[in-house]
Amino acid sequence: MQVKEQVFGHLPDGQEVTAYTLVNDNQTAVTALTYGATWQSFRVIKAGQSHELLVNFDQLSDYVGQPFHVGHTIGPVGGRLSQVAYQFDGEAFKLTPNDGPNILHSGINGFDRVNWQASVTQDAHQVAVHFTHTFVTEFPGELRAEVTYTLDEADRVTITFSGQSTATTLFNPMTHVYFNFDGRQQDASQHELQIAAREHVAVDDAKIPTGTLVENTGTKFDLETLKPIGDARFDDAWHLADNRQGPAVILRSPKTGVALAIDSDRNGVVVFTTNPAMDSDQMTAVAIEMQTLPDAVNHPDFGDIVLPANVKKTYQVTYDLI
Repeated sequence: MQVKEQVFGHLPDGQEVTAYTLVNDNQTAVTALTYGATWQSFRVIKAGQSHELLVNFDQLSDYVGQPFHVGHTIGPVGGRLSQVAYQFDGEAFKLTPNDGPNILHSGINGFDRVNWQASVTQDAHQVAVHFTHTFVTEFPGELRAEVTYTLDEADRVTITFSGQSTATTLFNPMTHVYFNFDGRQQDASQHELQIAAREHVAVDDAKIPTGTLVENTGTKFDLETLKPIGDARFDDAWHLADNRQGPAVILRSPKTGVALAIDSDRNGVVVFTTNPAMDSDQMTAVAIEMQTLPDAVNHPDFGDIVLPANVKKTYQVTYDLI
């Protein structure tokens, strides 16, 4: 196990952004950036060939301010919020809309907009980089957040999110990572996708959840077995089955044979298919966002994203090559 550290670039205000690359004995390598606690690279060896699994950028400038949030850690709240004003413990707060009248990915308060502090730990079996930052934003309180990327000798990547605030607030973080197992600008429509879910979240024309869960049977959302994405396009949330046997999500490329099983302790996954380079109509990226169902604070059945004052919450996502 080893860690490589190098300068990735500098922000407009002169701050240095560092890339940390975790490497195991199989030469599987994971790179994360201090800026936005961003997952920048996931490189694996299969049948003697090296494969980059992430859609990514080579320059820091491409990560700053880009609308697709490629690789960024999103928080304190991932996804859309249908209201901008809230009240907890008698204290009211209001967020600045950035998606019409709504909030998307925490708006101007996001985890993706800052350069995090970093430290490294390792032993004979795994290596990790820990990103930490204290946020004082439109959300209540001072939020101490930590994002940890861990790589072990079994090629498992684990991302752990922790948060603790001095005041009751909202906490629903996730990683906005995009995959293409065939190459960064290759057509991803033949990737096969499986989601352990029987329901998806109904949304209105602005992609705001209505509060209703809809059965998947007979629709494009029915992905309980591996199916090619094909012409289907998604920007949607699935309600993961509580009693699932196996991972929440499987993504596979028939072309390269690379397959990834993704699981978490959350009740939802958002899949977003797009082309972050915006250079053609071809779908080149599949974002898989493990999170509590979006807008949960406004729909009690969707899960609990309220973080009580002085209570630490921790979530985890795992990525396994299969």
